Order: sequence, then C-alpha cells, then structure tokens
Amino acid sequence: MKSLFSLFDLLLLIGMTQGVITSVLLLRSKKNQPSNTFLALALIAFCLLSSKMLFNSLDLYSIAYLNYFPLGIDFAIAPLIYFYISSLITPNFKFQTKQLLHFVPFLLFQSYAFFIYFITLGLDSREEKNALVQDYWHAPIKMWEDYLNIGFIAIYLLIGFFKLKEYRQKINDSISDNTYPTFGWLMKIFILSSVLWGIICINMLLDVFFGFRNHYIFHWQIFYLYTAFLIYYLGFVGYQQPSFDIQGIDTLKKPNKQISDEKFNTIEVKLCKALEQDKVFLNPTLNAKDLAKKLSISQANLSVVVNQAFNKNFRDLINHYRLEEFKTKLAENDDSQFSILSLALDCGFNSEASFYRIFKKQTGMSPKEFANSV
Repeated sequence: MKSLFSLFDLLLLIGMTQGVITSVLLLRSKKNQPSNTFLALALIAFCLLSSKMLFNSLDLYSIAYLNYFPLGIDFAIAPLIYFYISSLITPNFKFQTKQLLHFVPFLLFQSYAFFIYFITLGLDSREEKNALVQDYWHAPIKMWEDYLNIGFIAIYLLIGFFKLKEYRQKINDSISDNTYPTFGWLMKIFILSSVLWGIICINMLLDVFFGFRNHYIFHWQIFYLYTAFLIYYLGFVGYQQPSFDIQGIDTLKKPNKQISDEKFNTIEVKLCKALEQDKVFLNPTLNAKDLAKKLSISQANLSVVVNQAFNKNFRDLINHYRLEEFKTKLAENDDSQFSILSLALDCGFNSEASFYRIFKKQTGMSPKEFANSV
C-alpha cells in the first residue's frame, strides 16, 4: 500500500472534503428545501464516486476488508441532479413515492455490489476472491453497468435540459417581473455536466478500442479531477442561492385558429397604445395575462402579435420599452439630481442587478457609460 499522497490524491481529497462540508451546510439550511436536499445527496454521491479512484490510487483495495467495497453509486447521480433542477423550477414541488422508480437502476447495481462484497468478505486470498466473483458474472456486469450509465446520464441531461428550457420559455412569454428567477446559472450546470459525460465517453472509447484500461489511468485521473471541480462548483453555487418562491405559470395555449389580418392589426394597435400612451410597462410586475385582460383579448392572441409584430417575446418587449423610457428620462434630467437606479425604478425595473444586466445586453455598454455619452 502506498504510504504518501500524490498531488492527485491531495486534490481529490480536497474536493471530496469540500463536498461533504457543503452537503452538511445544505442539509442544515432552511432555504430552498427540498432542492438543497437533492443537491446535498448529489454531492455526497459524487464524493463516493471519487472515493473509488482514491481507493485505487492509494492501493486501499489491497486491504482484505476493502476488496470489492460496495460503491455502486454511479446511477444515483443523474436522477439526483435532475430532481434538484426539477424541484427548483416546479411550484410546490413534492417528491412522490412513484418517483423512486428513477432510482431502481441504482438500487439494483448497489445491491449487486453489496452481494459481491459480502460473499468475498470471508476469503483471505485476493486470487480466491477474483475467482469467486467470476462465477457471478462480475466482469460482464460491471462492463454493462458502465455502458448503461453513459446512456442513463444522457437521457437525464436531455430531460432536464428541455424541462428547464420550457420553464424559461414560459417566463419569457408571460412574466415581465425581472426579479422572477430564470435560473440562467442552471444552464452552466448542464454544460459542465455535458462535459463530464463527454469525458466518460472518451475514456470508455480509449479503454475499449485502444486498451488504455490495462496500461494507463491518466485519462481517468483527468475525469476525477474534473469531478472534484464540479463538486466545488455545484456546492458553491447551490449554497449561495437566495430563497426562491416560484409561483405557478399558466401554460400558454395556441390560438384555436389563425388570426385574421384585421384582428391582428386591431390587437397590434391596442398593444401599441397600451405601451406608448398608457405606459403599462411602468408596472414592474406586469404579466401577459393581466395585459391581455386589459386589452380584452386572449393571452394566446397577444403572444402571437408580440412575437410576429415585434419579433420579441413578451419579457423582452416590456424591457425594451422600459429601457427606452429610461433613456428618455436620462436625457431630460440632470443625473446629479436623479441617480441612475432611481430612474430605472421609475421606469418599471424592480431590481438593480437585472437592470444593469439587461441594459448591458441591449446596448453593449453600462448605464453609467451611456449616461456619460448622453
């Protein structure tokens, strides 16, 4: 057994330690439950996964009672990340008994790992243990476990991605309140998780077609170092999130029939009047449902006109008018008397952070840079 840590061992252990500490903090936190619980369990699962490599790197598997130690945790990670995201974007989320079906593959492979561990526990010789487990198809089962896990992760990545995309689309089509969470940072999690999946695929190809499994481990060291980074990122970003209060968003139904040109023009005129004369956008919590009711039209028809006449979604259209109002007021007032933030709040924005982000995105400069140019 190795007596000293390598730099790789140290980095891996730091990542695992950080993951365990963050998991405890998330479980003790009273905000964003149950989503923080799913994230904490996912971090613990990542740490257990990393311990496989640490055991191998430190040659701990040579210790008799650690031979075939049961760590079949791989199939638990993807569902836990999925439920973390799903619980964040679903109003009044409650984990139901039937959703335990998502963890059936994990339970099967973990049970098999326990079975192998206990039947070999009483044997002293490593050779005897290896011979015994082959009678229970250990090698082919582990091989198929690796193959199935690649598809398993891909499925959950796709399901979670489209679910988050649908949620963000609903927000853009219905809500103008810029404090309402769009969870843009969750997209980064999908990107990082996709990279992890890509590394697994590459490593499997190297092992199967180029025989790396028998000669090299550096490609898997890269994978586990990336996993340590992912543990750090997930824990850090997840723990610093504020409390979210997600309200239900009505699913937007398509119009029963195509809008006639006359009706389309009528709705467009009404909408322009509401925006330019009534300045409905000054209401920071304006939503498409209330605006459609004010205009005496259906929300579906309003959405069609917004998308086609303005080539924008509802959220971007309202923010566009808020920005134009801000620019007008900025030109009319001395900014020594009125702060940029106070003008922004007067124009319908209700969050300083979102105002600066939207302004930068639309104009390519910060509000202060724009004010100086004016």
